[in-house]
Amino acid sequence: MSNQEKHHQSDQSYLKQIGERIKRAREEIGYSQRELGDALCLSDRTVSAYEVGRAQPSLKILQELGRVTHQPISYFLDEDQQIDFDLQLQIKKIEQELLEVKKLISKKQ
Repeated sequence: MSNQEKHHQSDQSYLKQIGERIKRAREEIGYSQRELGDALCLSDRTVSAYEVGRAQPSLKILQELGRVTHQPISYFLDEDQQIDFDLQLQIKKIEQELLEVKKLISKKQ
């Protein structure tokens, strides 16, 4: 098996794991796929695609999933993905702070 095939299998396994957690969280709050889709402004087909691992939810969708299902985002991610997600959040925070600094500098000029 090539490295590319192994990577693809790893990605599929990761998506299935997230999907299983999305389904579990949805069922815990008693929502159908349609109800969760409505709460997230998505179709029930998109929710189904997430749950079976055919599609990967964005970070924004994971945040909304957490809000709707009353779960922390870390619930949907494994440790490796949580580290990546934490880094992405830190980078986003730094970017926002830099934009604020840039605005303040522009105002003073």
